Amino acid sequence: MASIAFDLLIGILAFWFGYSANQGGTCLVVAAHELQKRRPPRMFVGFVAASSAAGLIAIPLVWSETLNATLAPSTSVNGLLLIGAIAFGFGAFINDTCLLGSLARLGDGEMRLLALPVGLAIGILTADHGRPGSVATWTSFIASPSIPGAATLFALAVVLGLAVVFVSTKSATRKRPGWAFGASMIGLGITGGLLYALSPAWTFADLIQRGLPLRMSPTGEVALVAVIASVAGAVTASVRQGRLHLQRPTATGIVRSIVGGALMGIGIGLIPGGNDALILAAVPTISPGGIVAYLVMTTTIVFGFAARDRLFRKSQSDAGRE
Repeated sequence: MASIAFDLLIGILAFWFGYSANQGGTCLVVAAHELQKRRPPRMFVGFVAASSAAGLIAIPLVWSETLNATLAPSTSVNGLLLIGAIAFGFGAFINDTCLLGSLARLGDGEMRLLALPVGLAIGILTADHGRPGSVATWTSFIASPSIPGAATLFALAVVLGLAVVFVSTKSATRKRPGWAFGASMIGLGITGGLLYALSPAWTFADLIQRGLPLRMSPTGEVALVAVIASVAGAVTASVRQGRLHLQRPTATGIVRSIVGGALMGIGIGLIPGGNDALILAAVPTISPGGIVAYLVMTTTIVFGFAARDRLFRKSQSDAGRE
């Protein structure tokens, strides 16, 4: 009975996670594009709000020793992590959306993203067989009540407040109907923080890893119900707002999803984890590797947009001279 109740809790949290992701239109690629175009970094700051909310809900839960909740372990900064972050960034750029964005856009009916798991599986297998050893981790320094932990909670609360004020003042021209952007990001942070604390290996990427013949087998149980519930939440949000329109996949779109997914899979295997795990589990617990990986991912996508714009301008200039 306890197991059923726990699975139900995970399912409810995952449903609202998917709902929040779709409502907010959350995507690392969108955040990087805003930075590259020097627009107000609304999405980037929104992710800061989500990270802060995740930490504020997960850390006290772990301290209370409720439901065997745990914080994500910390990782160091090394060459493989940097390679993985760059690979993930380029993969998200090619796919035109990250893992969170894929969930949100799949809810809107972008069917080409159904090919993404194929690419993720290829990339995860490649990273697993190419990695020389396991990832070195250690327990987060705020995993138990302490003065540094309390200071971290206070800092997260301040950052959350400032981030919400910022995105609220930049959301007057919000195009997506539904929840306010700030509310969507807080909802994403709370549900994501709880999910990663209660069932760390709950995502679709974890489910894929469980089905692959990996040298380094993943640890922890995967809640299949969470994967299904998160997609259902994204679809429900889209239907409620009248945005669900099935988009027939093109050959180019499928190739982009597979190639982009393969690069993101390499990143997931080397970091380890995707942008969702970094934003909602690693960054809130001040993991050095997690923070650096997320920043490198974002920077890689920014450079990708800058290079694409430069090539586009050059081709236009060459066409004009002809």
